[in-house]
Amino acid sequence: CITFTQNADEPDLREMLRVPAHNTEQDLYVSEALPTARVMVKDEDVCLHCGLCAERCPTGAWDMQKFLLEMTHAGPGCRPPAAARAA
Repeated sequence: CITFTQNADEPDLREMLRVPAHNTEQDLYVSEALPTARVMVKDEDVCLHCGLCAERCPTGAWDMQKFLLEMTHAGPGCRPPAAARAA
């Protein structure tokens, strides 16, 4: 999901990734220029969020932080209140 490459305009960059990023609705995450004059590019459509990229990054340019997202995904907590539905 991470590719180290020369920076380019977005359409060209999308084709330069290990897995070309054809979904233009999904933004690419591009790092600042690295000491090698290349950039790290992350495509969320391919990322597994395993953290391996951040763990192995030799420059520390990539960081993944754990967080807890408290959101109801099913049940009454994810539906609007009855009064809002009646309106």
